[in-house]
Amino acid sequence: MHTIFGADARAQAIAEAYRVLRPGGRLLIADLARTPRQYAAVLSRLNAQDITVRNLGWRAWWGSPWVPTRLFTARKPANP
Repeated sequence: MHTIFGADARAQAIAEAYRVLRPGGRLLIADLARTPRQYAAVLSRLNAQDITVRNLGWRAWWGSPWVPTRLFTARKPANP
């Protein structure tokens, strides 16, 4: 996702990834450049559930602690 330039293009990609999830499916995005709040805003509008963000820790650093990788997850409701 961090290589998709422009907030609108990223929002469209996230919405499409969410759209193709089966009911009850989980979306996971590991990203190191963008804030998860951008992803959460898009998925909240799509009624995603269980939206969480966590740091993947030192094993997922891209060269240093100043570029942490975060894991963003969201779930599509089983009965939309």
